[in-house]
Amino acid sequence: MALTPLSQVAMPVMNLRLDPVASLSALSSVLDLANGLEGEKSLLTGLFALELALDGGLSRDDARAAFYVGLLRHLGCTAYAAEESRLGNDVHLRRNLLRGDAGRPSHVVRSVLDANPSLPRRAAGLARLLTSSRRLRSEWFAEACGAARLLASGLGLDARVLQGLDEAYERWDGAGGPRLLGGTDLHEVGRVAQAAHVAVVFFVGSGTAVAQEALALQAGTTLDPAWAKRALAATASLLTLSDARIEAAEACLLEAPPAIDATALATTFGDFADLQSPFTRGHSRRVAEACATASPRLGLDAAEQATLQLAAYLHDLGHVTLPTGLWLRPDWSSSDRESSRAHAQATEQLLTATPMLRDAARLAGAHHERLDGGGYPRGLSPAALSRAARLLAVADVWVALQEERPHRPARTAPVARQVLEAEVKAGRLDADCVAVVAGTKAVRRAPEPGPTSALTPREVDVLRLLAGGATNKEIAGKLGVSDRTVQHHTIHIYEKLGVSTRAGASLVAARAGLV
Repeated sequence: MALTPLSQVAMPVMNLRLDPVASLSALSSVLDLANGLEGEKSLLTGLFALELALDGGLSRDDARAAFYVGLLRHLGCTAYAAEESRLGNDVHLRRNLLRGDAGRPSHVVRSVLDANPSLPRRAAGLARLLTSSRRLRSEWFAEACGAARLLASGLGLDARVLQGLDEAYERWDGAGGPRLLGGTDLHEVGRVAQAAHVAVVFFVGSGTAVAQEALALQAGTTLDPAWAKRALAATASLLTLSDARIEAAEACLLEAPPAIDATALATTFGDFADLQSPFTRGHSRRVAEACATASPRLGLDAAEQATLQLAAYLHDLGHVTLPTGLWLRPDWSSSDRESSRAHAQATEQLLTATPMLRDAARLAGAHHERLDGGGYPRGLSPAALSRAARLLAVADVWVALQEERPHRPARTAPVARQVLEAEVKAGRLDADCVAVVAGTKAVRRAPEPGPTSALTPREVDVLRLLAGGATNKEIAGKLGVSDRTVQHHTIHIYEKLGVSTRAGASLVAARAGLV
């Protein structure tokens, strides 16, 4: 029997009286797409984890936490995407790794080979894996878990959820990561969500029998054997979700709903998208800041400004549905350019399905439309482009020009202004929007109160370069110091920010306006 379609599974939850749960559930589909999975995987994992927890005697608070851990398990998947892309198509690689035991070297090798379309690329990916596998594995665990925890903290979810996400890649046998925890040292909420994840990822890919086989094989290694046994016994229930079961899940979730507003949702998932590439970290926040500065001067009312802010934070969400390697190539073929255009439509579709963000969907999806009708995805005419849409398009170009890209260095503000003015003369960008955006002097914000305010000026310099993807050697060269000095600065930065990874430091820096 086929899996119940997402439209049938998700809609009861999306129709909850509380928009945050519905919106977070709908937006979780972007996590599935970033991992090459079916769009209902995360939501179904959360629901299955909640049911397992309740049936297994956990408290309702723990059951709700298990739901959010299952729902958001892949929230940190973009943190190491740039490095994964050196092994092959990172979306395919993550999908392949998820549909097997990633602790088995043979499965990892097969996953890398399958993520590359040609013999030369397979050879390159395999060589990279064989020479760096130990480092790649430990860094991947650390970056993914650290980013998921930090991103989820922006949603105001409780400590049990954050701990469960931090332990998402640990194993019952202690062979996972990043801290090699195992057995009952792992929080039970996370152990339930892990069993639900294995059941669902194999179920949506291959059906009930394969899911049961995977649970049986991973019991006692990846999975707590007791929760694996419970999940195995309940796997057949994934075939259907009755109204009574949906209502029971809703009732439990509504007892203590999270206090998530639209801005928190937008900034969290905007940061999630920006983490995909070292060239885009902090990009969406900078675009939102440019829009916030310019929109009152262009006569947008309060409601238009609020919608524009959400669209600015989320305009590049669709990036994560495409392989990261595309965004890291210094030269694009015509097919690459055509493929890249899919991100705008993906953004709009994802937001249209999200109740709290639905009003921003079409605006976010139009950030590559142009006044001459030559933009995408719809090739809209000037009459169809609102002032907010014109401003978002200008702000995106203005910010992007001043950021480094694989094919060019960052442009200075005067050069960026000249490019925008040339676009106005060509009839592609709005003259009034360009005049306001490019006429506003960019002032880098001082560190906000919090962890970053404890950094020294030199540590801020190092942090900005770290967030941009520079290696220690590259940072040392740019700052005229030794590699060891950079290493010491990095250790102090991590200690002061309370993080342990580059992605974590990048997220804290972006939130504070440092990058």
